[in-house]
Amino acid sequence: MISAGTFHVISTELTIGMFALSGVAFLLCMLKKGPDSREAVAHWALLGGLIATPLAIISGINASPGDGIDNPLLANKMLLSMTSAGLAIGVLIRRKMGAAVDARHAGIGMASVGLMLTTAGMGGEFSRGETLLLFVPKETVMIFPLWASIVLIILGIAILSKSAIEHRS
Repeated sequence: MISAGTFHVISTELTIGMFALSGVAFLLCMLKKGPDSREAVAHWALLGGLIATPLAIISGINASPGDGIDNPLLANKMLLSMTSAGLAIGVLIRRKMGAAVDARHAGIGMASVGLMLTTAGMGGEFSRGETLLLFVPKETVMIFPLWASIVLIILGIAILSKSAIEHRS
């Protein structure tokens, strides 16, 4: 049987590898360089990373000492990974609706990748005490007030509705 810690390492490496590949492909899309397959690679790798993300989150909670998310660093990791997943879902839905891969689309994809890589850096800080994220506040949990969450949900629904109306025509 495999331990939660070992499974977390495997699922995390899969998630980060897929997101990193997606980020490079989105960068190539933004620069309009590289092979024609860059758009497909960006989106399929993003989907693969998105599928592996829940495995990494659940195994990370099971592998962490204590009763789950009782550390501010772990709460920030959860917040960042969920934000990254939300952006990734938005990029994939937008592409599925037939939107072109322009600079804005690739930028949102790269933002999703950046948030996931920041999450991975915070994991290194938690498990090994070392990270390249020198200027990221790690001991303060960045939680939105309820009103800000409601505004973001309404904004997301409005953007999806506008996109659906535009692509239906």
